[in-house]
Amino acid sequence: MKLHILSVILGFICFSLSGCSTTTLAYYNTLKLALKDRSVSYTVEEIAASKADIMQIKAGERDTASLALAYIDGDKYRWVSGDRVIFTMHHGIIVKTEGLDNDLYYTGNLQHNPLATNNVLPFSWDRKVDIAAIGYGIPIDSSWRIEGEETREYLGFSVPVIKVVEHVSFSEYTPFIDVGLSWENTYFLHQYSKELLASTQQFSPEGDVYDMVYLSRIVREMTKQGAAQ
Repeated sequence: MKLHILSVILGFICFSLSGCSTTTLAYYNTLKLALKDRSVSYTVEEIAASKADIMQIKAGERDTASLALAYIDGDKYRWVSGDRVIFTMHHGIIVKTEGLDNDLYYTGNLQHNPLATNNVLPFSWDRKVDIAAIGYGIPIDSSWRIEGEETREYLGFSVPVIKVVEHVSFSEYTPFIDVGLSWENTYFLHQYSKELLASTQQFSPEGDVYDMVYLSRIVREMTKQGAAQ
């Protein structure tokens, strides 16, 4: 990405956050680091020193890139990419996008998001979504299960996680006819803190699969465990 284009993006983001100056100041340096036209490659030290959280993302067959946490609105987190795509996450679930070819405009029934609960994981979550070029008020049914505990490698650390699987069933009342109307999303929570560390998600039958890793969260968790100094 050319330097002047990067400056324009940073200016736009800072203008968007002008109503919250402390947020702008805290995130500015991280946005400069994350919004670069390159594959993501951060050291543990860079991640630990960052003023804002950094996420690694891979969309479909495209190169791995990075997102910076740009804004927090209650339990919704807005992550920004170098090509000006914004992902709004609700407890780790993609609930809105801005800047994709076919954006997810809206996700309903967020109060029953299984990852938002502190107790027993609910078995199901039914919601309606609005997606560009597909339709509005489209019903989605999903069933959830805890698949078990395992160890995954992140940033050179062996991290104990709980694997949660969501089986998604997309409505038949769409332009798609019995093709790709169901799939599985996976979520990896730290075994002890239960914080979401990584996920693989798809929100549309013809959309990309997004593989996301919360780099900053992993470094914080491993620091608490004494593995990262």
